[in-house]
Amino acid sequence: MRLAHPFSRALIALGFTLALGLLFLAPHLGDAPVLARPLQQTQPVDLTVDSPTKYGDPNALITFNFTVTTSPTNTCASQTYNVSVTGIGSGFTLVPPPGTITVGAASTTTFQVQIRVGSTTQPGTAEDAVVQVACQGATSISDAVSILVVATVNGATPTATLLPTATATPTGMVGPSPTAGPICADAFEPDNGPSQAKEIRPDQPQTHVICPRGDEDFLYFGGVSGKVFTIDVSAMTEGLDLSLSLYDAAGNLLAFNDDFPRNNDPFDIKPRIQSYRVPVNGQYFIKVRDNAGRGDRNLSYVVELQSEAYGPTPTQVAELCTDLFEPDGVPAEARLLVIREVQPNHRFCPAGDADWVRFFAKAGQRFVLRVNSQGRAGADPVMILVDRDGASILDFEDDTQNSLDPQIEFEVPVDGFYFAQLKNVGDIGNQFIAYDLAFEPLGLAAPPAQPTSTVPTTDGATATPTVTGTSPTATIEPLLDENGDPYPAPSQTAFVRQTLTALPQTSSLGGVKGAPAFVNGQAQGFVDPAMQHVWSRTDQVVASRQVDRSWMWGPGGLVAQAETYTQSNGGARQVQYFDKARMEINDWKRDRSNPWFVTNGLLVKELIDGQLQIGDVEFLKRAPADIAIAGDANDASGPTYASFAQHTGRVPSRVGQVATETLRRDGSTGSAAANNAAKLVVHVPETGHNIPQVFWDFLNTRGPIGDGKQSGQLVDWVFAMGYPISEPFWTKVKVGGVERDVLVQAFQRRVLTYTPGNPEGWKVEMGNVGRHYYTWRYGKQP
Repeated sequence: MRLAHPFSRALIALGFTLALGLLFLAPHLGDAPVLARPLQQTQPVDLTVDSPTKYGDPNALITFNFTVTTSPTNTCASQTYNVSVTGIGSGFTLVPPPGTITVGAASTTTFQVQIRVGSTTQPGTAEDAVVQVACQGATSISDAVSILVVATVNGATPTATLLPTATATPTGMVGPSPTAGPICADAFEPDNGPSQAKEIRPDQPQTHVICPRGDEDFLYFGGVSGKVFTIDVSAMTEGLDLSLSLYDAAGNLLAFNDDFPRNNDPFDIKPRIQSYRVPVNGQYFIKVRDNAGRGDRNLSYVVELQSEAYGPTPTQVAELCTDLFEPDGVPAEARLLVIREVQPNHRFCPAGDADWVRFFAKAGQRFVLRVNSQGRAGADPVMILVDRDGASILDFEDDTQNSLDPQIEFEVPVDGFYFAQLKNVGDIGNQFIAYDLAFEPLGLAAPPAQPTSTVPTTDGATATPTVTGTSPTATIEPLLDENGDPYPAPSQTAFVRQTLTALPQTSSLGGVKGAPAFVNGQAQGFVDPAMQHVWSRTDQVVASRQVDRSWMWGPGGLVAQAETYTQSNGGARQVQYFDKARMEINDWKRDRSNPWFVTNGLLVKELIDGQLQIGDVEFLKRAPADIAIAGDANDASGPTYASFAQHTGRVPSRVGQVATETLRRDGSTGSAAANNAAKLVVHVPETGHNIPQVFWDFLNTRGPIGDGKQSGQLVDWVFAMGYPISEPFWTKVKVGGVERDVLVQAFQRRVLTYTPGNPEGWKVEMGNVGRHYYTWRYGKQP
């Protein structure tokens, strides 16, 4: 493009033209855009230039130095590349570049492109060109770079400052000095289609010109799956009415915007594609055009690719999850929280994360645990106060004082280390959901109130009730701190669970949003109709004496508890203990018609392994239960759950053989006479154990169910029992003080016993696993 104007307007027009040119060019001087290339792929050939913009006086020879670098996997078989230069017009002369160059794989070479400024080329004249290298025989293996050459006056780079007068004659110039004429192309042209699209980088605004009429500008960026970007025209010359279109690499239109509502201003018509989440890794294209096809050298705009990381609803980034307190997912890893300490920036990350802390509290003092999530998006913490055993829930709090943040005020009955668990409602988690946790003293506790309740006597007078007696005990291995030393919490041989305050027989703790309050205490009824439905199927006809057979659950509920479970919403779930097992509701939002809405705990596995389960993969280490697995609770000679601990390994199929092995209390084995009822008929591959005929028949029993008016298989045995985790063993246990031979087999959820001397319907029974587990876990009878 050659510029020519009358000499009388030379200086003013020159200054104006140079200012206009710099308006278009300044943001890009020294940073010529690179043509599109595939995202996240090894570039077979890479072309770079020492400077994308250079200046020269008339007759000057301007030299651009290029470097060509090939990758180790370069697939240009000929190793010969054609060099081409396009776009040089009048006013400049291209010195012929080398027609070809040779570059091997993983190599680098250089070449020059020289452009001479014409002797009559006017200062301010600018011309852009595209230099390309392409493999002979495989032209798709190529790269290109845009360069810009600008004519100057005595080596002076054009400035954006207008000269104060129009009378001065520029030094070094002879004759008329015409100023630059219209320049339509900006520094990014040509960019009129996807193949010519120029790269736009996040948070680096670019100034473009819509010129000539009907001009369309194409840009591209590399998108990463899950990341969110906003494409914004942040400034636009009056007279433009732009629109934005977003395409994928296949040319599919993904998003479009004409006028974006900004601050409720009806006169602001700049477009924006707001918060677009990239669906897959790839290359994406942006098209900018005027809706009416306008175009002129004075019509400019600024476009931005604004990064929003992972957007308004962030995607979880695992490597950003770890805070200063991790790992702290179970009580044994709980971080120490000292009095008057504020622990900042705990994170709920990843999704489902549970954070545990431990702290020392003295009897006779009042304390408060406070959570402050600072209103962060997504934060809705739930806090559980847990006793010294790391398992017993003392208090539960979701929201406090019209806030989503919980706080718990409490006093403890005895000195010791207590625990708190923090979870986020819905198990939502990502690297931005954080909270602060504080532990503060509140002063001396109020003296205990004297009992005031009375019991009527037969003569109408009243008397004050007296409670006496002690709670039974069992053995539990204490939690160990990071040094391997036991916490000050007592072992269960001396442990009687204390509560924060005197509770009635059935108490309620706060529930998480959308769920009922937790029932915590004696509950012979059913804490949920779904539990009653499960019980009624098998045991209603037994309770009403319509049939004479053994219990599947027991006569009724014993104790309802809120128990910690990491994967439950809020970190706690509702359970109810029965003689034979425990029912659980882990997710209140689950479809109640789902047969697994009420689940049946793996209690026997925990009792034998000594691993108290508080989550899908979270456990508290304890000793195997030293509790009689069958027969009388005070039987000091029969086998216990601990006796089975060394007999849970897989064994091959023994189908067709008869179980004759015996088991003693110390875990040693012997042999007994064969009994055909103990003939092994099924091998269970899931756990590698064999089931005898008498138990297999029981598992597939059919009979009256529900109200007794219908008949069917009593239970889905995998739901009720789980898989076997031991072989069947003959044992000697006391039943009513009398020693008997009993066949015993441990399943994940239940224990089956076969007593040959029992009456029909009662020869096979469920062990009292629910009672045994409660005693092992809480150190007292249910």
